[in-house]
Amino acid sequence: MSSISTQPPSGFRDFLNVEAARRFRLKSLIAKTYQSFGFQPIETSALENLNILVGTGGGEENEKLIFKVLKRGEKLKESLTKPNVQENDLTDFGMRFDLTLPLSRVVANARNEISFPWKVFQMGPVWRAERAQKGRFREFTQCDVDIIGSSHRSAEMEVIQAVTHAISGLHGVAGAGSKDFELRMNDRRILSGLAEQAGLKDKSAASFAILLDKKDKVSAEELEAELKTLVSSSGKLDLALKALSGELTLKDAKSFAEEAASHLSLLIGELELMNLPISRVVFDPSLARGLGYYTGTIYELRHASAGYSIGGGGRYDQLIGRFSKQTYPAVGFSIGFDRLLLLLEETEKASASGDESTIFFPVMDEKLRMAVLDLAKSVRQSGRAIDVYPEEAKLKTQLKFAEDKGYRWIVIAGETEFQNKKFNLKDFKNRSEVCFDLQGILNHLK
Repeated sequence: MSSISTQPPSGFRDFLNVEAARRFRLKSLIAKTYQSFGFQPIETSALENLNILVGTGGGEENEKLIFKVLKRGEKLKESLTKPNVQENDLTDFGMRFDLTLPLSRVVANARNEISFPWKVFQMGPVWRAERAQKGRFREFTQCDVDIIGSSHRSAEMEVIQAVTHAISGLHGVAGAGSKDFELRMNDRRILSGLAEQAGLKDKSAASFAILLDKKDKVSAEELEAELKTLVSSSGKLDLALKALSGELTLKDAKSFAEEAASHLSLLIGELELMNLPISRVVFDPSLARGLGYYTGTIYELRHASAGYSIGGGGRYDQLIGRFSKQTYPAVGFSIGFDRLLLLLEETEKASASGDESTIFFPVMDEKLRMAVLDLAKSVRQSGRAIDVYPEEAKLKTQLKFAEDKGYRWIVIAGETEFQNKKFNLKDFKNRSEVCFDLQGILNHLK
């Protein structure tokens, strides 16, 4: 009998101990920042009805990557008996491929219970059945902020503020300096205007946007050749080529998309005045994303050392109306959590750092276990995480356990220490040791 592989499926991962703790800590920091801007948490279902995921704005590329779920029991048996059975006859649910569609469905479903404008954030896994590679997984985490019910540009400013400050909040904890990030901005209406200027309509206009989206994956020569093939002889290439090269300015864009260009010019100016904790905010005429969602402003967060985006978002004013008779203006921004962690690991190897928050208590003698647990309880009440070794073992074994876990602080509490009410605090990082009473330990660790 062949052995069963215990590896997770391709594109999926397990996270143990230090890595899982680090992911939890960074998610908590992001959530805390989002909450500091007044965003409230929500959770949405991992599974959606297929008619929510297909043909309602996810875009053809995302729809091709849906993890579909087989019907169950009698429904599956009944479907299998049909002549010329197709895939869609056998499936009824799908795993969510982002957090925006589930949010839009929730708004349509619970609109009478919601007070608008609705400021929410959600963090959770999404699934896409794509080829696994560096920076791309089949299961990954997104950290979204959204404002539903406001068409004002201040809503765009606020989600951008929340995300950039969340990234900044990770600096010094585990990652690259936030000042190395830049925010690239464009507007779908500018892209539509460019396509119109080039004589492109309908599917050809969509192909033009997709072509712009490929600019980081193929050479400039290839892109220009594809563009010339796409644009008819009667079309104008000059503006499209300027957009492709990044040379198109907002002043140029005002000649064919005045409202969008003026809006974007004001927004970029106001963001610059806010002194965001990133390197710069720039107009990128070649930025094209969310072709199935976005109706106005779009943006993308990039880092100088990475060839991929760390997050992105935009305004999606028509999406909720696909599930409801009533439309709601909406804008959002999403951090790609796993890509962010990949960047942090590459820039500062932060994953190698130990756990400097948890305090470890070895048990020197089993007769002292209850006393150690009581001491640990007192320290835990101060807000610190405490780990007490759970079984009888030599001190050498317990200290090796603490070192393997990456703990920095060790409290040595033997019979003499309890008698004197003074305990030795070992610092594994600096290889030092000091003696304090309980309050002295708490003060030192502050």
